[in-house]
Order: sequence, then C-alpha cells, then structure tokens
Amino acid sequence: MKKTLVIMRHGKAMPPAQGESDVDRSLTGAGISALSERLPHMLRLLETENEDVQIWTSPAKRARQTAKLLRKALRKRRVAAKKIEPHDCLWEQDIDGFLDDLSASKAGLIFVVGHVPFAEEVVEALAGTSPSFSTGALCCLDVSLAGEEENPDAPARGDARLLWFAQGPVSADWNTLIQLQATCTEIAEKIEDRRKAFFATPEDIETIHRFRTNTRTLRSLIAFIKPWQNAEQNAETQTILRDVVRYTSRLRELDVLVEQVRTDEDASPKLLAFCEKEAAKERAKVLKVLSSKKVSKLFARAMSSVKDIAWKKRFVKHGLPQSVVRARFDAMIESVSADLDALDLSDAERTHDVRKRAKRARYVAEHSNGILGADAVEIAEGMNAHQDSLGEVCDARANIRLIDEFLLQNPPKAVVRDLARIRAQNVDFLRDVLKAGEAKE
Repeated sequence: MKKTLVIMRHGKAMPPAQGESDVDRSLTGAGISALSERLPHMLRLLETENEDVQIWTSPAKRARQTAKLLRKALRKRRVAAKKIEPHDCLWEQDIDGFLDDLSASKAGLIFVVGHVPFAEEVVEALAGTSPSFSTGALCCLDVSLAGEEENPDAPARGDARLLWFAQGPVSADWNTLIQLQATCTEIAEKIEDRRKAFFATPEDIETIHRFRTNTRTLRSLIAFIKPWQNAEQNAETQTILRDVVRYTSRLRELDVLVEQVRTDEDASPKLLAFCEKEAAKERAKVLKVLSSKKVSKLFARAMSSVKDIAWKKRFVKHGLPQSVVRARFDAMIESVSADLDALDLSDAERTHDVRKRAKRARYVAEHSNGILGADAVEIAEGMNAHQDSLGEVCDARANIRLIDEFLLQNPPKAVVRDLARIRAQNVDFLRDVLKAGEAKE
C-alpha cells in the first residue's frame, strides 16, 4: 500500500505557565505569524493530485493550532482536507500505534502534526534517516506499507523514501514585529489615558507633561520603525503626533517658567500670579484644541493606526531579524553621539535639534531593550544625561523668550522688576554654560 506521508513538528510554543498542563500550551504569536506566512511557500514542494487527504494531529493545543494553520495553507494549494483528526499516539509518541493507524488508513496523502523526538524517530524508522526538526519543519515521505494480510502477527512497518525536507521558519524574526507592535500599542493606550486625565484635571501640570512625554515617546518609536512600516501610514501617524505635541509646546514652556518663579525665594506673589495667569490662558487654549472634533478625529485615527501597524509586505513575509533592528539603533546612537561631541551650545537651533534626537534615542532604547539587548538600558541612561543637560539650556532660552514677550505686554512695574531679575538669572546661567563649554574645548 503506497501513500504520501508529510510529518510536521508543531510551531513555536509558549513556555509552560505556572500550573498549566503541557498539553494546554499555545503557539506564540510569532509562531502563528511565521507559519501563516511560510507554510504556503513550504508546501510548494508538495506534488500531489490526490483527493483523499487527511490531517492527523496530537491532542496538544499547540499541535491542533498548527494543524489548523496547515489546513488553511493547503487550501491555498487547492488541497482539501475535510477534517482534522486527533490521534493519541502522536501525543504519547507511540510509534507502533502510529504505524498501525497509518496502515489502517485508506488515505493516499496524510499530514501528521506532532512533536519531537517522535517526528524524528518515525522518519528514521521508515526511511532510515533522521533529520533534525525545528519547530514548524516538514518532512515528506513516499511510503510503502506492509499490511496485515502479509503478516498478521507483526505490527505494520514500511519501506519509505525521503522526498523532501523543509526546515521550519525562524519564528524569532516575526517575534520582532510582534514585540514592536505590542510596545507601540501599550504606549498608545497610555496616551489615551493621559489625554483623558488632562481633560479631567487640566490644572494639574503633570497631566499635560505625561501626555506630552508619552506622545513624544510614541512618535520616536514610529520614526524608528519607518523602514519597516507602510510609508503612507508611517508619515501620516508621525504628522498627527507631531502636531499634537506642537499644540502643547508653549504650555509646557510656561509651566517650566512658573515652576522657576515658584521656587525663587525672591519672587513676588504678583509675579507668580501673573505667570500662572498666562499659563492658565494657554492651558484653556490647549484644552480647546485637543478636545475639538477635528483634532479628536485625527488623534483617534493615529491611535488606530498605531494599534494596527501595516508592515511592509516583505517583512510580513520574511519577518524582521533582531540584528536589523539593532543595526538601525546603533547607527542612530553613532549619529547622535557624533552630533553631541561637535555641538556648539551657542547655536540655539542646533542645540534644540540635537536634544530632541537624544530624547528619541533614549525613548527607543528604553522601550525596545527586549529587542535591542541588555546594554540598551545603559545607552538610554547615557542619552538621558545628555537630554537633561541640554534641556536646562533649552529651558533657559525659552524662559528668556517668554519673559521678553511678557515685557511687551506692559505689566505692572513690580512684575517688570521681577521678570527682569528672572531673565537675568537665565542669561547668567547660559553665559556660564557657554563659558564652561569653551573651556572644555
């Protein structure tokens, strides 16, 4: 009795959870993605016109999930299996029981989804060779079975010929995409919560600060994944997130100035009241803009895109190796480090730009270290130190600019005197920083 036998090891599975039975372990998201994309291509090796097709599976959950993905891939090849049959012998790794079931089957093409070492041992028993099965691997045999009519007292055995062997996909390459998606989704959900918190208590300056920080973090990650994401979706999402941050930038600057005034022992109550009033007016503007129908619609669109990233087709098909992500990160760090070394702090625009880039590198490192490696955390800390030092310089410049705007409003004389004194403090700070930088050179 001749038949074609395709033996498959289940896809990449989750590690056992505490208290979970081994039989209940599921495939990982990466395992599902890898098999979904690669199985149709692997099955191109299959040459058959046989209409009598069966799929057997171990009762284990991971094997049953794999069998369903296999049946879906076969349908794309117009190979139809009416049902998926569980066989206890595949879970029990009972070769004799399996060969008996195989001999009794009338199907001409049988797909078997099981485990190792069973899959390797069956191939060795039938074909005299023992390929090493990675998760998702396929092995196709041309089998001639000896039936009971030839030797009723002996278990069925066969003489098989290995037709082809296809090693399983490297699921880790798809896991990179899944991790990046999960990270972006998590931050998007935080942003939505921060936005609601700001609407609920806009007077709490930390609500807008957290909202801005999370939004900038997400924009940094979206910029980082640009080479792998659909270009149109990436560009639109970045634009929306950039605009959202821009709407809040002046309010953040005013909050920083208010904090400096509040902690200044010589500042008068009138100055603090004046600055708080300016911040309150800007806060009302931001609240109105962020809650408008137009911005709310765009915001929702961006969050929807982030939660369902459209990866470029070639990465969906082949996955994204961690080494590729790390190479992009290393190039980013190298570029930012070179700019930091060459930075002239007297160039306000350049200082602001390099500070933003250091922030982006830090955000990427902090939120992608599971992909980038353990040293990404140390790199993030280094970027944080640079960001903080440049942040003080940028804040001082923003304070000076805001005070100059206030002075044009002809505030009360007492407020003018205090504003001038606060301005002088920021000017002195900038002068000292620039001198220190010149001394280092």
